[in-house]
Amino acid sequence: MIKKQRIRAVLDTNLFVSALFSLYGSVATLQQLWISGAFELAVSGDILQEIEETLQKPHIHKQLHLKPEEIGGIIELIREKAFVVTNDRYKTDRIIDDPDDNKFLGCALEAKAYYVVSGDNHLLSLKHFHGIQIVDAKTFVQEMERKTSHQ
Repeated sequence: MIKKQRIRAVLDTNLFVSALFSLYGSVATLQQLWISGAFELAVSGDILQEIEETLQKPHIHKQLHLKPEEIGGIIELIREKAFVVTNDRYKTDRIIDDPDDNKFLGCALEAKAYYVVSGDNHLLSLKHFHGIQIVDAKTFVQEMERKTSHQ
């Protein structure tokens, strides 16, 4: 019997953090799909660090009121539930206008991800990167719902 591999995806930091604010819509559904195991989240050390730093920003703290131990708990949950890749194994300079976004492409390459999911135009404008689809949250959710309805 052949084991079917789950879809693996890299989410940009803004989508991940936005999901903590959202109860409805594509971003909230994205988080529910990940938690339910519908797809496998891939992250790198750089991405985890960016998520942690973003959660500590004053305007985010003002909205979520997260204590340091809660932020640590979120990062630990991601580490436990996600496919964590070795940091910096793949480097790319594909995105020149915002080089910080290249970490998502590098992570996707190393993780052999099918998707990078983002709301960032620097990433979305690529559409594909070495066979990896780069899509927005709504498109990814629709793809996941379509794939799960055909199983």
